Amino acid sequence: MKRVKVVTDSSSGLPREIQKQYDITVVPIPIQIGEGSYKEHVNLSADDFYRLLDGEVMPKTSSPSPGEFVETYIRLASAASEIISVHVTAKGSGTCQSAKVAADSVAEKVKVHVYDSNTVSMGTGFLSIEAAKAALEGLTFDQIKERLDALKDRIRAFVALPTLKYLQKSGRLSHGQAVFGSLLSIKPVIEVKDGLLEVVDKVRSYPRALDRVVELAAEAVSKIPSRVAVMHGNSYEEAVKFAEQLKKRINITQLVIGEVGASLAVHGGPRMIGVVLLPE
Repeated sequence: MKRVKVVTDSSSGLPREIQKQYDITVVPIPIQIGEGSYKEHVNLSADDFYRLLDGEVMPKTSSPSPGEFVETYIRLASAASEIISVHVTAKGSGTCQSAKVAADSVAEKVKVHVYDSNTVSMGTGFLSIEAAKAALEGLTFDQIKERLDALKDRIRAFVALPTLKYLQKSGRLSHGQAVFGSLLSIKPVIEVKDGLLEVVDKVRSYPRALDRVVELAAEAVSKIPSRVAVMHGNSYEEAVKFAEQLKKRINITQLVIGEVGASLAVHGGPRMIGVVLLPE
């Protein structure tokens, strides 16, 4: 019996074991480095990406093309009654629009619903997991969408950056701002609000920035049982230590530790740590 299939993009940060467990198809984010074109986690490892991030040519990320989505949707069509394609916020990425163009072009072969997560990283990932769980239960698209709508606005996400260097290199911060911030040792703490990144605090050291993220996360969910994802920039051991701090403050029902996608890492760089929370 055919059922609803779930697609997302690699900016969701879904670990491979979760992709496999819930039968979620992930379309890779394209990465351009000079004349070289790569696909995240396909022909460019995380180690190589971070090595190239400090090279002479700054990596650039973009949205998967409509053609890449078309190829994915057609491949799934034989086993899918419908497809729900869950993606990073349309306010900061063209991925949803690219997926919509592809959905229209395959409409005669399979019905594809593009769902804007209105968040980033494992916020998108948690919604993809929820959609996949619902699909495995045999729910229809309308039932799945209703479930996702009920969860989407509850997601909270906070990020600590160890340096302003990569924000400046990627063009999100002027050179003068970066130099001024570095001289003062400013470490920004960022929250994802309504699909946009917003600086919510500035502190004088990275350990303090991490502590502040723990405080904000604990305040955001209180003692409500919550699914939690700790996302890191090629710094797994630091992420594990950070997760231990969260466990002391938050009632965690599910913990995911994963690598942040290149579309965020290109601005935050190595050692960035973020937390995504979904209170239940």
